[in-house]
Amino acid sequence: MDTFLLILRVGLALAVVMLLLWMAQKKLAKGNSGGAGVHLDVVSRRNVGQKASVVMVDADGMRFLLGVTEHNVSVLHSGPAPEPEPAFSAALEYAGTADGLIQPSSDKRPRSEPNPLSGSILSPKTWQQAWAAVRKGFNL
Repeated sequence: MDTFLLILRVGLALAVVMLLLWMAQKKLAKGNSGGAGVHLDVVSRRNVGQKASVVMVDADGMRFLLGVTEHNVSVLHSGPAPEPEPAFSAALEYAGTADGLIQPSSDKRPRSEPNPLSGSILSPKTWQQAWAAVRKGFNL
């Protein structure tokens, strides 16, 4: 009975401490929303010393080159951010056009519906290919 009460007290104390830590984290996170409207992306970062680095940052359409040390952050250069590259799907759509230099296939065979399991571990074809590779590797 004494062991049970001890475990209960320790569990209750742990729960209270966790609750207090959670409340403190929520309180600190609320007070840290000074730049909530600014979109910030770290493009790249290079270390130039043990405690110094150069960081390229995009913020609100501007690109900044920052020198970062242990005690200081300074702007080395700034300018307009470059336009983002087109999305992968847009590039694929362009590749399928005549401008993308990919010509339609002259193959007139009807295309079968893609198997939803194609390429997954659940596909029988995947297991057949794996077994063929094992047989070839062991010369079976």
